Amino acid sequence: MRLFVVRSLVVLSVLHGVAAASPNILWLSCEDISPQLGCFGDERAITPHLDAFAKEAVRFPNTFTTAGVCAPCRSGIITGMYQTTLGTHHMRCQATLPSHIRPFPAYLRDAGYFCTNNSKQDYQFRTPKDVWDVSSKRAHWRDNPDSEKPFFAVFNFGGCHESGIAGDA
Repeated sequence: MRLFVVRSLVVLSVLHGVAAASPNILWLSCEDISPQLGCFGDERAITPHLDAFAKEAVRFPNTFTTAGVCAPCRSGIITGMYQTTLGTHHMRCQATLPSHIRPFPAYLRDAGYFCTNNSKQDYQFRTPKDVWDVSSKRAHWRDNPDSEKPFFAVFNFGGCHESGIAGDA
């Protein structure tokens, strides 16, 4: 619930005129790692680049997940709704979003953001057409045609995902 409240506040502030000072938003998705990063207090983690980035960025240390599996978790983040509400809680389902539910980036685009999704749209539902300006393996915030326009960019790192690390024992 906390994640939904934080995201709702960001959306509301963007939609109600804070657009002139709108921050760029970068969503880095690393699956199956838990909070095992130096910037979250893990003394054994070797994550110098993320730790340095965290010192310059806004970090949310008290966030929680509403699903313990990758794609259902992403559906909750991108919509701000529980997976059981949307029917996206079973892995590899293809739910149909109700017409009044829009993924978060659609609202950002309405507020003037350039929205990109690099590589993965695995949200457990067919992504509506108005969500991304660009979504592909090459999508990048640097492709923003208007340097004055704020961006929202998603990058999915698959190197730590269980499907990428499982090997023959």
